[in-house]
Amino acid sequence: MTETEFKVLFPDGPCTDVCLDFLRFKRGLGQKFAGSDIYRLRDICCQMNQAVGEAPALSKETALDIAQRRNGESQGTQLNRIRVLRKLAEYMVSMDMDAYIIPRHFTQKYKYDFKPYIFSQEQITAILKAADQVKYCPCSPYAHIVIPAILRVFFGCGLRSSEARLLKVNRVNLDTGILIIEKSKNNVSRYVPMSGSLTVYLRKYAVAMGFDRVSDAYFFPSPTGGAYHDTTFRDRFRTLLS
Repeated sequence: MTETEFKVLFPDGPCTDVCLDFLRFKRGLGQKFAGSDIYRLRDICCQMNQAVGEAPALSKETALDIAQRRNGESQGTQLNRIRVLRKLAEYMVSMDMDAYIIPRHFTQKYKYDFKPYIFSQEQITAILKAADQVKYCPCSPYAHIVIPAILRVFFGCGLRSSEARLLKVNRVNLDTGILIIEKSKNNVSRYVPMSGSLTVYLRKYAVAMGFDRVSDAYFFPSPTGGAYHDTTFRDRFRTLLS
């Protein structure tokens, strides 16, 4: 993500500059601060902008409000937001700004509370039917083609979100029906076979998208040609469920 994209992503407000400076600082140190952390920082920035006057600051009341666990939110998501909030506050203090640093004992010890949801065959069919009805939109000209295809790969191959979103054209063998997943969880690569019907579907998809089979482009591109962000795709999926 470029500097211009950062500025467009973050809303104007008294705390926006310090949040962007913090982002540049983290990247300047060579630390990986991207993806979901950028969107967490934007969310924090929006709440801080609403809570302060003209000068950037992070009061105890605002920090605690941002840190609270939200309805339907997992503890892991809450802790990731607090992690970013704490680092931002530490940076602000180092810059002689008023900021409350959330103590490390703020939450209870992390408890893995994820519960998987198993979709029925009828639900999967309904979701794919809804995806097939996505309309063409000039601001996202390929979404009506990409969304139905990537969902079929999710359901048909059991890929993780990042594995499907980051899949490259030259890692999809439409002759043998094999996906090559490189350096995924625990840095492990693997081959994933597709069903015959899914392979045929993706061949038609590749023709509709005009892919060059040896291209290093993303197989499921976003409107800008890059990979879909996890948050963007999650929002689209939730729209189909509603």
